[in-house]
Amino acid sequence: MNVNGKRHEGKCVFITGAGQGIGRAAAIRLAEEGANIIANDLSEEVLTDLKADVSARGVSCETVCGSVAEFATLDQAFEIASTRFGQLDGLVNNAGFGGYMKRFDQVEPEEFETIIDINLRPVWYGMKLAYNAMEGRGGSIVNVSSMAGIRPNRNHSPYGMTKAAVISLTQHAAMDYAPANIRVNALCPGPVETPIFDQMRDYLDEEGVQRARNLVRSRTVMNRFGLPAEQAAAIAFLLS
Repeated sequence: MNVNGKRHEGKCVFITGAGQGIGRAAAIRLAEEGANIIANDLSEEVLTDLKADVSARGVSCETVCGSVAEFATLDQAFEIASTRFGQLDGLVNNAGFGGYMKRFDQVEPEEFETIIDINLRPVWYGMKLAYNAMEGRGGSIVNVSSMAGIRPNRNHSPYGMTKAAVISLTQHAAMDYAPANIRVNALCPGPVETPIFDQMRDYLDEEGVQRARNLVRSRTVMNRFGLPAEQAAAIAFLLS
């Protein structure tokens, strides 16, 4: 750690899904520790707000608006890392979609493909690009997976499947990238108080949402949802 306590000072970190939840908290935490941020999200409005908050920490913030399902979005971010900052030190593959709350046999083929396009393919592609950007100087990658990738949740098979695949991709990349001094880790949060839980309202009425939340909370050791800032602290450590 630097003497001023800013262990990420001068680094460049690219974060997908940075506009809210864990991604936003990670961007703010890393900015406070001195990192320049490249932030991606679907919403130009939330990116504008985030850029102001990050810049207020005395670092630079570039934004890339677009879906990670489009590889051109990721290409643009890595090009910014090269041309604007001259380096990439960290990648946080955070963007994700909660998916469809349906029984296994009721999931449609197009729904299956959609969640792979958002939760899985961009993680693979981002790590592939990161190797080229970090080779020769090292770096760190954090993939945000989920406890759902370790144990099943009822009526949530497509999401759990993609998060389990992210864990496997992480393990394989960690082995392949280690000789280049590039570390790859996966963060597997339990329930976290983020907007992704609002997606339950697409499938449940308000009573059902509260019942589901209470059930999820009761299964945690501390009987509460985690906070985005807590996940951001872990991300900052893994990138350090």
